[in-house]
Amino acid sequence: MNKVNFHPLLGAAILAALISIPSVQADNTATPLDQIAAVVNTDVIMLSEAQQRAQILRSANPAAASLAAPALLKQAVDNLILEKLQIQQADAAGIQIDDVTLNKTLATIAQRNQLSLPAFQQALQQEGIDYADFREQTRRKLMADALRKREIQQRVQAASPETADAQAEEQFQAWLQELRNDAYVEYRIPVEPNGLTLQ
Repeated sequence: MNKVNFHPLLGAAILAALISIPSVQADNTATPLDQIAAVVNTDVIMLSEAQQRAQILRSANPAAASLAAPALLKQAVDNLILEKLQIQQADAAGIQIDDVTLNKTLATIAQRNQLSLPAFQQALQQEGIDYADFREQTRRKLMADALRKREIQQRVQAASPETADAQAEEQFQAWLQELRNDAYVEYRIPVEPNGLTLQ
């Protein structure tokens, strides 16, 4: 069986498809139910989505692995809040990723894993990853990347290339904080009243 080694191009967004977390059960005999973990403007983050992200953070970050479960879940929700806000902004700005661009990106990911696209799809399936979900996660990541590039170009006017990267990151983090401050966010899980740490 071909083992897929994911390229950093997609970061945590790709890994999200690797984890399967059971939904919250209403009782022992009922159909599995999910619940809302947070509301972000007009969008929602489901508890199962937050649990999935928490598992990814635990796997990818040794510091996150040492957190208590409620703190890790809060960090996962915070991470998803910022992601949702960026996708909402990308949608509002008319940033779209067409199927041609998406397919080229997927082919590149397959090539970096030394697989043809059909073999890559099969390898994903063997890992328990739904290819349609993987495509949409990839599309959202590309949208967020395009938004980031646009915001940096509009905000950064560095005097030299040496200062451009540091200035770009600083400006982008400041913009993310503005975006978060202006958003309507309501947690539906217990959280500490110490606000967000941008990741």
